[in-house]
Amino acid sequence: MSEVEILDSQQARLRLIDLEYKDLTDNELKKEIKKIYLEEYGELLNGKLEIFHSEDSKILENDVSGYDGTAIYVSTKDIDELYVISQGTTDIKDWEYNLKSMFAGLDTSQALATKNFTEEARKHFGIDNTNNNASTSVIGLSHSLAHNNNTTAHLIYDTFDQIYSVNGAQTNFYQIYNEDKKFNKAVRENFSIPLSDFDAIYNLDPKQLETFAKEYYKDKATNVHQLISKDDPLYAVSGARGFFTIGDVKYVDTNPDLPGLRNLMDEIPDEVIKDFQELAIDYTVASKKGGTNAAIQEIMGVNMDLVNEIDDIGSAVKVYFTKQGEIDAMVHGLNDKLPGVLSRIKTVTGNADVIFGRLVNAGYITEEQKNTLVTELTAIEVELDGIQETVSRLTSIRDMGDFYAQLGGDAAAIIKMKRHYNSIMESFEELNNEDLLAAMEAIGQSHSISEMLEGLSDKKKSYIGTDMVYTTGSGGKEIRVNISASLRMYTDGKSLLEEKKDEIGKLDLAWNTEILQCFEDEKRKVVHKISEIEGSPGSYRSLLRKHVYFSRLDKTVRGIQVHDVFYPLTNADLDTEITSLRESVEEGFTYIENYRKAIEALFDKDDHIATLFDLAGRL
Repeated sequence: MSEVEILDSQQARLRLIDLEYKDLTDNELKKEIKKIYLEEYGELLNGKLEIFHSEDSKILENDVSGYDGTAIYVSTKDIDELYVISQGTTDIKDWEYNLKSMFAGLDTSQALATKNFTEEARKHFGIDNTNNNASTSVIGLSHSLAHNNNTTAHLIYDTFDQIYSVNGAQTNFYQIYNEDKKFNKAVRENFSIPLSDFDAIYNLDPKQLETFAKEYYKDKATNVHQLISKDDPLYAVSGARGFFTIGDVKYVDTNPDLPGLRNLMDEIPDEVIKDFQELAIDYTVASKKGGTNAAIQEIMGVNMDLVNEIDDIGSAVKVYFTKQGEIDAMVHGLNDKLPGVLSRIKTVTGNADVIFGRLVNAGYITEEQKNTLVTELTAIEVELDGIQETVSRLTSIRDMGDFYAQLGGDAAAIIKMKRHYNSIMESFEELNNEDLLAAMEAIGQSHSISEMLEGLSDKKKSYIGTDMVYTTGSGGKEIRVNISASLRMYTDGKSLLEEKKDEIGKLDLAWNTEILQCFEDEKRKVVHKISEIEGSPGSYRSLLRKHVYFSRLDKTVRGIQVHDVFYPLTNADLDTEITSLRESVEEGFTYIENYRKAIEALFDKDDHIATLFDLAGRL
């Protein structure tokens, strides 16, 4: 394994990770990688780039975990490296995995997919570290959920030589406990957990488990490198039970105007996190049996398919007589399960005022937004209380043994539950307003790669989004130049002008070929025909019969003279227009070169800028 890495700067790796979210073609991706390398290192990446996507993986053809990733093989004269960029959270399947894996600790399917994809990528590129390619490093790059995937794969399966992550979802020792047999055994032996008690680990002191996990994986942790924003919401929750942060970690205050959320989250009692975790576990176990609706029914006892069939008394009576067994099962399920679920939810909502009050104090949300959050969450709790009360009354009616009372009670109860459910949905709509979403978006910005890049800026080099910006001075004023955009304008502008120049050439050629040359060709055909007629007049005596015909007289043609006039083409001269178009191209080239010179003049003592422009044209 090489000790020298091709991409050895944090900024270059961050920009490469960001490319995974941009859905580029292979050629576009290669071009962007070369651009990043040029901008960050001031030289061309002289080597071979090969791409392999998880969507092309044969081993993942039937994978349903939601994993996405791209493998990039970089081969130069001196170094071979395989970069595996695992994609972070992008869709509902990823968020569902977050719930199952990181909060419940019951799913490592994306980590397994990471390991399988990486192994297939190595075979795809002909990398076999057991034989002649022992110098090839396998490097995991990750953001958000992808850090959990890459690091879990590294700890359990030894997938990577090095891991570099930004704002990662941290490793979860419950998650690893359920997959890594050696770690599982070590935990059970250290904490005297019987093999038969699956849930015992969740009752252990999480701080002791965290200390044990860090010590157990300390050797592998040396190959994990993290950049974490102190303002990242994932960093805020990384102190919750189950999570443990390992590796070489650099914390960056990417938003100095706000205090971050970590202290707020650390103040949430462990029993609140545990209740949420238990809900996540119930959801995970149930959803594996039959999806989201099955999970809701398993957790709360509500058969949503049945409830959605009822709109009024008429439909309720119809359902009652056709699906009595399902109604009985739902009533019993609600009676058994809802009290426990409601108790956990009340633990969470009971702390809502404190939690959102901290957000107000920190400047993330306004007092009005806090009141909306507390009001709507309380309303949801009230509606759940209403469902529980309805079920309790329904059970009492059923115990009376009166068929008609039970019929009316069942129908009325289901309609009430439908109303409670609709009210809960209305509360969710209130929580989905623009102001709250904007506040959440502001918090989410600190999770982004672009804010981390800006946080790594210095006086000379900074970033706008993922574009590189250089800072210089003139006349006592600070001037910031977007070098990435300047190089794009220079190279793309010249490319477009070259294309325009080619199109003008094609127009000129077409004009000469299709108009001028065609006119001359047709004129030659006419002259040739005239010569033929005048040279062989006897051949055209049959033409006389169209005008004079005497059947017994032998006629002949002794001579034909054609009077021809060829008028010149009019309104077909494009010389002026084509010349004007060519001049516009030259003006464009002059403008772009002057633009380049103006930027170079701002950095007159820095040959690096001129080199960037020179090399950008060779990408």
